[in-house]
Amino acid sequence: MKHRFIAMTMSGILLCLAVMACKPAGSEEKAGNSTDSGRIQTVGAVHPEPLAHDTRITLPGRARSATRATLFFRVSGPLIRVHANPGDHVTQGDLLLELDDRDFKRQKAVVESGLASARATLMKLKAGARPEDIKIIETNLAAAKNDLNLAEKELNRYEMLYKNQAASEQAYDRAKNQAASLAAKVSALEEQLGRDRGGARKEDVMAATAAVKELEARLAIARDQLADTRLVAPFSGVVTRRIPDLHEMVAQGAPVMTLDDLSHIEIPVDVPEVHIGQILAAAKAGERYSAVFLTQKDKVFPATLSEYSSRADQATGTYGCVFTVTPGPEDLIFPGMTARIRLSENLETHGDRAVAVPLESLLGVAGNSAHVFLVDPKTRTLDRRAVSFEALAGDSKVKVTKGLALTDLVVAQGAAFVRQGQTVEYKMIQEKGTVQ
Repeated sequence: MKHRFIAMTMSGILLCLAVMACKPAGSEEKAGNSTDSGRIQTVGAVHPEPLAHDTRITLPGRARSATRATLFFRVSGPLIRVHANPGDHVTQGDLLLELDDRDFKRQKAVVESGLASARATLMKLKAGARPEDIKIIETNLAAAKNDLNLAEKELNRYEMLYKNQAASEQAYDRAKNQAASLAAKVSALEEQLGRDRGGARKEDVMAATAAVKELEARLAIARDQLADTRLVAPFSGVVTRRIPDLHEMVAQGAPVMTLDDLSHIEIPVDVPEVHIGQILAAAKAGERYSAVFLTQKDKVFPATLSEYSSRADQATGTYGCVFTVTPGPEDLIFPGMTARIRLSENLETHGDRAVAVPLESLLGVAGNSAHVFLVDPKTRTLDRRAVSFEALAGDSKVKVTKGLALTDLVVAQGAAFVRQGQTVEYKMIQEKGTVQ
C-alpha cells in the first residue's frame, strides 16, 4: 500500500512538472532573446519552508490508564455507606465504601474474651499455687485421711457382722462404698498437693502457651476482617465505576469499584512488521514520539516508548508496543479515547531536515530524485543541487527530504530557462507566488 501511494505521488509530481514545462513558444524564445541581447535574466527565489511536524509513521491506538485497579472487599456483607462515586478524584487512603461491621465486632469481642481466659490460665500454671492454697489442701487432706480411717474401721466391723449374719448385705455394701470414696478423695488431694508444691508440669505449660498463641492468631484474623469492611483507595486517581448500589449484599471477592490513575496514560498500538525496526531504532537514537488525541487535535503530547513485545501476534502479525504520555491536570484525557502515535524527525540526530519548496523548482525528476538551482546571494550565480523528495506538501509544494537547508535560495520562477553557473538577478517570492 505504501509503495502504491509513493508511485501515485511521483506520478502526480511528474504530471505537474510536465504541465508547467509546456510554456508558449514565444515565452521561451523571448527568454532566449533576452539572454542573447546581453540583459541579465531575473528569476524568482524562495527560502525552503520548514515542516514543523514531519511525521514518518502514524499508528492508531486507544488510551488507557497506566495504573488501574478493580477493587473488591475481602469479606461479605451489606453495603451501608458510599463515600465516592464515578468521576470523583480520590487520594491514597481515602475511604470509598463501607460494609455493615456488626457481626465482625461481635466475633472480635468473643475471641478477645477467650484469649483473656487462656492467658490467665497460663499465668496461673507458671506462677504455681499460693502458700495459703497449699495450706488449705493440707487441711483438707488431713480431714479426708481421718474420715478414711473411720470408714475403714466401720467397714471391718460390718464385715464381721455380715459374716455372722448379724448385718444385712446392703449395710455391708454401703460401708465398702464409703471407704472407697474416701480413699479416692485422699488420693486426689495428695496428687494436687504434690503438683502445687512442685509446680505445673512442662507439658501443661506448653499446652496452655499453644492455646494462647492460637487465640492471638484468631484475634488478628478477627481484627483484619473488621478492618476489611472499609474499602480505601490503594492509590490516588479517579473513580471510573461503582458496581453495587447502597444496601445491596456484597460477596467476598466480587468487583465493586474501578479506579484509574490519570496522571500517566498508556497508548497500546499494533506496529506492522515493516515499521517495528524503525520504531525501536528511533527510541535508541533519541528521536521524538508524539501523541494526538481525537478530542484535542490541536495539542501534541510528547510520548515515550515504555514497553514492546518481541513476538508477533499470531493472528495479525503485528508487534505490540505501549507508549506513555503525561497529560496535565487541565487536559481531559480519559481511558478509551482514540489516539494516534507519531514518529517525527529529530533535528539533533539528523543532518538533513525535510523542507517544502514550490513544485516548479524541481527539474530532471527521476524516481524520487531531482535537482534544483540555488542562487548565490553574493555572486548572483546559479549552482545546481541534487535533492531527494517524498510527496506533495500542499497543492503547489513538494516535500524535500535531502539536499536543502533553510538558508538556501531556491529558484522557483524561471528555473526551466537557466543553466549551471549563469549570472542572474533574483527577487524574493511571496507565499502566493508573486515577486516582491
